[in-house]
Amino acid sequence: MAATQLENGVKKEKTEVFKETFVHNGDVSLYVKYNHTAKERPNRPTVLFVHGYPDDHRVWSYQMESLKEDYNVAALDLRGSGKSDKPKKQRAYNVRRIFEDLEAVIRFVGNDKPVHLVAHDWGSLISWAFVADEEKSVWAKSYTAMGGPHPVLGRRSAFQMALSGNPLSLYKALSQLKRSWYILYFQIPFLPEWIWRTFSKFFWKYTMNTGGVPKNDTLRNKSKEEIVATTVSNVNLYRELLRGEKYPEPKHIKAPVQVLIPLKDFAIRPELYRLHERICDSYKEYTYDSNHWIQRTMPDMVSEKIREFVWEIG
Repeated sequence: MAATQLENGVKKEKTEVFKETFVHNGDVSLYVKYNHTAKERPNRPTVLFVHGYPDDHRVWSYQMESLKEDYNVAALDLRGSGKSDKPKKQRAYNVRRIFEDLEAVIRFVGNDKPVHLVAHDWGSLISWAFVADEEKSVWAKSYTAMGGPHPVLGRRSAFQMALSGNPLSLYKALSQLKRSWYILYFQIPFLPEWIWRTFSKFFWKYTMNTGGVPKNDTLRNKSKEEIVATTVSNVNLYRELLRGEKYPEPKHIKAPVQVLIPLKDFAIRPELYRLHERICDSYKEYTYDSNHWIQRTMPDMVSEKIREFVWEIG
C-alpha cells in the first residue's frame, strides 16, 4: 500500500516518484528508470523490466505505475535503444555483452541480490538465455516472459514441426517462416537504418498497427527522434543473432518461470514455446487473445500476473 503522511492534520497519500540514472558497464551507459532500489527499500521485492525491439523502457509504463506502490520497480533502455549508449559495431550487440549490461543493472537496483525479471520480445529472447546461463542465472529470482521464446528452443521447435511429416505441423512451420521475414530483411546492410530514418512516422504507425497496439495508446506518439533512437542502432541485434557468435545452448533453468503467450502474435506462433518446459524446474504457461504487445493491449492482466507470481515466490 502507498505510504501516508499528515498535512494540516489531514491524512494525505504519498505517491511514488520515479527517478532516473545511468548504470555503467565498461564504456556503455545504460539508462534506468526506477522508484526505489533494494538498498533504499530492502523489505520489498524488486522487479526489473526488459523491453524488446523497437521499444524502450516506456513500453512498461502501465506495469511500472500499477506495481510501484508495492514493489521496487525498474526498467532499463537496452544498449542501442532510447537514452542508453548506442555502440556502432555489430558484435557489441552479442547476447553475452548484454548479459553484462543486465548484471550491472541488477546489481544496482537489487543491491547485489537477485531480482524478478519481466521481459518482452527481444528482451524475452535475451532474458531466456540469461536465466538459462549457469553463471548469470543467480541474478534472477523469477522470470516472466511474453512475446518471445528462447531463440535456440524456438528455432528447434520450428524445425521439428517442419520435419515431422505432419501436414498441419508443416503448415505451422511455414506460417512461422512467413512471420519471420523481417529477420532476413534486417540482415541487409544500411537499408533498414535508412528506411527507419527516412520514413520514421509511417513505419512506426505500421508497426503499432501490425502489433495490435491500441489506437489511443501513448506509445504511438513518439517523435521522429524517439523512433530513430529505438530502431536504428539495435538492428544489429538481428544481425548478431544470425551472423554473430551463437547463442549458448540452454540446458537447465532453476528460477521459476511463467510465460504469457499472445495467441494472435503477428511475429511468434505459440508452438515456438513447446520445448521450454522441459528445461525448467518450475514452469507455468498462460495463453491470451492478444497480439504481440500484450502488456499494452491487456495491461491490467499482465500487471496482475506479475503481482501474483512475485507474491508467490516472495
